[in-house]
Amino acid sequence: MKTTIFTIAFAAAVLLSGCTVQAKPSLVTSVPKNDGVEEIFKQLKSEKNVTYINLPKSFIKMGLKSSNDKTASALADQIDALQILAFENTDKKAKDNLYKRIGGLEVKGYEPMVKTNEDGEKVRILVKSNEKEIQSIVIFAMDKEDCSLIRIDGHINPSDLDAIVDSQTK
Repeated sequence: MKTTIFTIAFAAAVLLSGCTVQAKPSLVTSVPKNDGVEEIFKQLKSEKNVTYINLPKSFIKMGLKSSNDKTASALADQIDALQILAFENTDKKAKDNLYKRIGGLEVKGYEPMVKTNEDGEKVRILVKSNEKEIQSIVIFAMDKEDCSLIRIDGHINPSDLDAIVDSQTK
């Protein structure tokens, strides 16, 4: 379902930034560049029918602080970058290839948190973390028509992320 993919991408962008601006890549990074996700973004961001959005820390911080939401504001200093790839009119072979690449992130230190497959829609949420913080969240959503890939990098306290999820699901 096309709306599911774009709802996830839109919710992440709105929740974490409050604005949608295409910007130059952030110089701040917390996850090694060889983690597999960076390669996917680098290779696909200029492809036809792909929308690439990169929000550096300054825009994310501005959006979260202006939200007047205490739980969102708590994340303002913890998120370094937000990247989104939205694919439109992508053929099945290309989407399946991307799906396999996302699955391959597990051997690069990402842990699967959510795996769903319902009515042709697939959603994967993977997290790279240590004992103290979440360093990267990767959200991949795909349906029969479109797919999206979202990456959130930072030094995120898991309890702050739980508070956001709780406030959005009540």
